[in-house]
Amino acid sequence: MTDPVSRLVEAIDRKDPEGIRDALAPDVRFAGMVPDNFYVMDGADTVAAKLASWYASWEEEPSYSFLGRVQAGDRAVVEFERTSTFEGNPWVVRQVHVMRVGPRGIEELRVYCCGPRQGEPELAAAYAGSAS
Repeated sequence: MTDPVSRLVEAIDRKDPEGIRDALAPDVRFAGMVPDNFYVMDGADTVAAKLASWYASWEEEPSYSFLGRVQAGDRAVVEFERTSTFEGNPWVVRQVHVMRVGPRGIEELRVYCCGPRQGEPELAAAYAGSAS
């Protein structure tokens, strides 16, 4: 079995609510910053339901166009750009997930999101120095 951070990233990619839930510690603490709201939640079922509403509901054919990860000890940061189609149009979302990981899974999760919007992937090109 892979580590909780990898399990979360893989479950998001599969649009798998149960997989998302399984990566979280039972008493996970969540803070999510999105353009129109700020969420604070506790508990794996509650947090997994929120994440599933973002990642396992509306997108058609989602995929990561950029995925970066840094981990040191019990801290991990995952940054991604995810592309998809929604109502026939290309969409993109960019997020950073900051996590504290323990023996029972992800114990703390902070998500910083610019919000999904129509658009094309740009993050990988920007990091490569060829931003458009």
